[in-house]
Amino acid sequence: MTFLWPEALAGFLVVAGLGAGYARAAFRPTSAPLSYSQTPLLATAASAGCRICPHLPAMLFLAALAALVVALSRPVVAWPAARGWPVALVIDVSRSMEETDIPPSRIEAAKTAAADFVQGLPRSTPAAVITFGNYASVVVPLTTDRARLLEGIMHLSTQLRTQLGTGLAEGVRLLTGENAPPAPGEPRPAMGEPRAVVVLLSDGRASDGIPPLEAAQMARDRGVRVYTVGVGTSGDPSQFRSGYWGVLDEPTLRAVAELTGGRYFHASSMEGLRQVYRELARVVGWTRTPQEVSALAAAGALLAVLGAVALRARLLPLS
Repeated sequence: MTFLWPEALAGFLVVAGLGAGYARAAFRPTSAPLSYSQTPLLATAASAGCRICPHLPAMLFLAALAALVVALSRPVVAWPAARGWPVALVIDVSRSMEETDIPPSRIEAAKTAAADFVQGLPRSTPAAVITFGNYASVVVPLTTDRARLLEGIMHLSTQLRTQLGTGLAEGVRLLTGENAPPAPGEPRPAMGEPRAVVVLLSDGRASDGIPPLEAAQMARDRGVRVYTVGVGTSGDPSQFRSGYWGVLDEPTLRAVAELTGGRYFHASSMEGLRQVYRELARVVGWTRTPQEVSALAAAGALLAVLGAVALRARLLPLS
């Protein structure tokens, strides 16, 4: 937390002085007669079995003053805010996604994790769903309609081949609206804040279509960052029904992410995959921006004052 007017924090010295004065007056032992007695208030508190109750109104009032000092100093905190990047979920629906090394199957785990991802994004963030297998297909175009996105994800079905690069290229085209490569000599965007993001999930290796690294270069040229997710367990191809095509190609997925300024994730379980997508939703969808919260501190001061008045009236009703 920072303050735009830190000099106002000196007001805490006044609050501390008032608190010390109250404590001295309230708890100093004396045998001298008092000109004003709080006997009714003390009697009410004693009957309730509470030693602190008589002092709660004063404590709340001091808290209100402290909150008012904070409000006057104009505090600034990092507040969650939507990044505003459009996002394309590009999902592998090749036949190898039917493998069951991640129960109940890789494709079902991918659906569940993708649904978590969509629900974790800010409501204002447009997202799309694209699949790749025999070909790349836009299942749901860019939209903020979460129900439509979830419905599209839940109805995914598998195909034969794995056109990974073609699926990535389709996601880039959808996000940027650009079909042609940059003209010769046209400046390419530097690696930095992206204009859009692709989250690509695959469990195997590309069979045909556009080479994955060529599609990754297309994404980089258009300012699209790609986060890749490898799902599945590695091992002997003979343990998979899809054989060689079911073995995860981590080097390619990692290279695609690194080329575009993204990051590669691996998941070998349902829960692991869900955690990856939840983290991606935070990274891709959210940021923190400094915002002044003086109004919140002032509201806290008002509530504390109202609480002090109400408690005082409850402990010592007007006769």
